[in-house]
Amino acid sequence: MVPRPPSPTPEQRTATRLPAASVPSIEGVRLSPGDMVATLVNISTSGALVECTAKPRPGSAVTVHFVGTFKPASVRGRVARTMVASLAKDGVLNYMVGIAFDQPIPLEEQLADAAPAMQPPDTPRVVSRLQNRW
Repeated sequence: MVPRPPSPTPEQRTATRLPAASVPSIEGVRLSPGDMVATLVNISTSGALVECTAKPRPGSAVTVHFVGTFKPASVRGRVARTMVASLAKDGVLNYMVGIAFDQPIPLEEQLADAAPAMQPPDTPRVVSRLQNRW
């Protein structure tokens, strides 16, 4: 197997990505235009990665609507990238869609408010010992 060559573009991420499970106030995601239902994969102050069956064009303007108690309830942005995530048994393609927000969102404040409710203070932290062999 031939190793993948290094990316010609340097890493451009400036904000820490949080997995969807770390933000329980987001129960779902919709993208407009088109009212596309999507699943949140991860989020940061500057963008989000969602999975959906639609393939918005890179560079197109979108509005991300968060279902749940997350604030802001919607954020404007642009599609930074799309790529095929998987092929369902019924032949439908699922896409990973990277969205760059037009303005940063205050993510840390909401996580600080939700942290005490997520894990009681006396609960020991579980550390995974699973390692990737590849």
